[in-house]
Amino acid sequence: MYTNCEVIVLETAKVFTSGGSQAVRLPKSCRFPCAEVAVKRVGDMVMLFQKDKALENLLNCEPLTDDVYESILEARREDAEYAAKNGEREPMF
Repeated sequence: MYTNCEVIVLETAKVFTSGGSQAVRLPKSCRFPCAEVAVKRVGDMVMLFQKDKALENLLNCEPLTDDVYESILEARREDAEYAAKNGEREPMF
């Protein structure tokens, strides 16, 4: 029996191409009060942070469960391997 469940409701955003770049139209409830955001891919997720508060937002996140933490570590390993294969700098996050 689950007694401490939280229902997670996800909103939908439209993905489109603009000037050769892929863009996402965010719902009003998810809009940022700034002109630029920091972007980080974690596995098959993409996280957006207000650019001037990216580190602060990361540090103030809820604690991660072991499975999420392992997924992030695996994504970091994959990012590092990809960067090494393609002669790119290793990601900062």
